[in-house]
Amino acid sequence: MSHEDIMAAARRIAPFIRRTPVVKLDHATGANLQNDVYLKLECLQVSGSFKIRGATNRVKTLEPSRIKNGLIAASGGNHGLATAYVAARAGVPATIYLPNNASPLKAEKLRKWGADVRFEGNVWDEAHEAALAEAKASAAFYMHPFADAQIVSGQGTVALEMVDQMPDADIYIVAIGGGGLISGMSEVLKHVKPEARIIGVEPTGSPTLHASLAAGRV
Repeated sequence: MSHEDIMAAARRIAPFIRRTPVVKLDHATGANLQNDVYLKLECLQVSGSFKIRGATNRVKTLEPSRIKNGLIAASGGNHGLATAYVAARAGVPATIYLPNNASPLKAEKLRKWGADVRFEGNVWDEAHEAALAEAKASAAFYMHPFADAQIVSGQGTVALEMVDQMPDADIYIVAIGGGGLISGMSEVLKHVKPEARIIGVEPTGSPTLHASLAAGRV
């Protein structure tokens, strides 16, 4: 994956996504802010998160014959929603595997978008294994949420917009889940703003990358 791949992804997905706004965090919120802080509102994105960027780019780089049997994904919610959305738009079925602790509201939304929702295991890895097996059996296309260069390229388009919207920003704080978003954004920023600092953040209850780095392996 390269900066050029992300630029191509931006052109490819532009007709199908929203260029989400950036808003300045008001000091009146009570936060003890020493610098100007801006938020990129991907919560306003099509399907409700940045995941639609990668899902759209992945499908748009495939021949129709590759997805004729549908799309399959394993997800905690947002990647599944993005996959269901692009499947509906492409007119193919979607099967989404969720771990048992996934949000019931997201499962309900997936069904409303026409997805076949299946619960498997207590963690994403177990849902992932079940989804892979079903994809192999059904010849559907498996949409990996982060181990796919086309999906990561799509996620990286967030940074292209941010650089354009906030050319003076010098620190980027990026959520780490599977790593697709921060990987794509880092590729953009090291190319166009090599002086920028990138800080990855994880939930306290799931600091997987932090633990991996502490153990000396990723």
